[in-house]
Amino acid sequence: MKTINKATLSVAAMFLAAAISFAEFQSEVLWLDFDMKNIPEPKERSEAGFYDYFFKGQLMEGTKQQLDVPRWIRRAADNPKEASNVNALDEVPNSSWYTNRHHLRRLSKDELQQGPNRGNTPDFSRVIVTKAKPAGVTPGMMVKDAHGDSYLIKFDGFSYPNQRSGAEVISTKIMYAAGYNVPENYISYIDRKSLNIDSDVEITDENTRKKRQLTNDDIDVMLRRVAAMPDGRYRVLASKIIKGKAKGPFTQVGLRTDDPNDVIPHEHRRELRALRVISSWINNWDLKEGQSLDLYVEEDGRKFLRHYLIDFGASLGAAVDPTEYFHGHEYGFDLTSITKEIFSLGIHRSGNEKRALIISPEVGSLTAAEFHPGKWKPSFPSVMFSNLTDLDAFWAARVILSFREEDLRGIVETAEYSLPTTNNYVVRTLMERRRMVANYWLGKVDALSDFSLERAGEGVVLKFRDLILDEGFVLADAARYTYQVRRGSYTSEKKLVRTQEIRMDADSFGVAGENGGPVEVRIWAHRRASNPEPVKVYFEWSPGQDKLTIRRISRG
Repeated sequence: MKTINKATLSVAAMFLAAAISFAEFQSEVLWLDFDMKNIPEPKERSEAGFYDYFFKGQLMEGTKQQLDVPRWIRRAADNPKEASNVNALDEVPNSSWYTNRHHLRRLSKDELQQGPNRGNTPDFSRVIVTKAKPAGVTPGMMVKDAHGDSYLIKFDGFSYPNQRSGAEVISTKIMYAAGYNVPENYISYIDRKSLNIDSDVEITDENTRKKRQLTNDDIDVMLRRVAAMPDGRYRVLASKIIKGKAKGPFTQVGLRTDDPNDVIPHEHRRELRALRVISSWINNWDLKEGQSLDLYVEEDGRKFLRHYLIDFGASLGAAVDPTEYFHGHEYGFDLTSITKEIFSLGIHRSGNEKRALIISPEVGSLTAAEFHPGKWKPSFPSVMFSNLTDLDAFWAARVILSFREEDLRGIVETAEYSLPTTNNYVVRTLMERRRMVANYWLGKVDALSDFSLERAGEGVVLKFRDLILDEGFVLADAARYTYQVRRGSYTSEKKLVRTQEIRMDADSFGVAGENGGPVEVRIWAHRRASNPEPVKVYFEWSPGQDKLTIRRISRG
């Protein structure tokens, strides 16, 4: 009796697993993660400071990770927790965080150059200053232009004209094409004569530390510290104020508790994990929480939070002081480097002790030299970046590889650099860093992408791209792929092909003339250095079916 019960339970379990698998296979691919439902207005969240980044981000969260035994076991077994917001095709659905753009639907040159910019361009023929920060390392102001639109104005440093403004415009448009929500950022020009101070603008006096009215003298003092053009005008980065109510930065760990739409911990969102890879490409090292912003917006009658990345002035070799070498190489407070210095009795030289090579005043320290995609570091450690898996990085690499040289050249042109050699240098360096990112991360996975199906007589042709081959990291005659077809109880023999397409006739799916059903094709890409796990492609097939659709892609 016990034997019968066990057999019955085994059969039932098999049927249940098959039913669950079939239901998953039959379901539509999720392309919209609808987290834009109407919610009550959340409270504004204050920005964290340096000590929060260090103690909370580096010590507390870092210690939690070190003590997370299941996490270590998963890592040791080469089975890390994958991102929670990936659809059946191994892509990130559109959401209030992310919108698929260039890597799934190529943008035209005009669309790439436009980026997030919509509506009027800034008209600074008449400018009203509504807020100002004349003191500090980076002076700036809030203004209204002749159209009445509000902008945050950022100036280039006196010794590095065009540098930060150019870097921010380029990076903004790259991040927009990559799929992220970013502000409208423009290169613009302001004449001192066009600046007028609003009636109630106050600043904190540097000497008395008391509030007082902003004066024209304050503006003149501020402008003496920034880069001016030969004709006396000031080139600026004009960042248009995003419509909506600012609710502070989003956390890099956990959920926003006053947002009912926020149901996926941020450290398990693929687009945030993969931000580490995309940011390494453009060396956008300043990735603190303060470089993000939640906006309470109203769209189509619904009010919800949309999540933005902001402030890209610390990218592409630009910085307040671009000679600081450690950016991208070490954390702002790097315990590993400090420990090496202590135990080497000062022989080890930290990044803080080195000076970066300045390529030119416009370019700053942008270079491909000493760049290592796997060792690149942002300003402060983050759990969402340390949770990055090889599949997250492969997704990011596919996004980066969607930018061809002509795409980047069109984007770089919008920086309006003054030196004729700067455009060529920036494009060439981005292409070299692109190659280095791809070479590092593609080798860790199958690197097969862009799967498609075509009907061929009574059979099917499954086509794909081998990104390692396409990028020239292996020779064409070295490419080999083994595939195996499974359908129901039928499993084919493994077969070898040398092209990026697999032709399957009716007999490939089992008994000829048999009714259709779910088909699984396993593909192994053979590499000299490694043999990654197969990628599995699932689709529905029947003898009389004209349109074939890939339902699921599974890796590992």
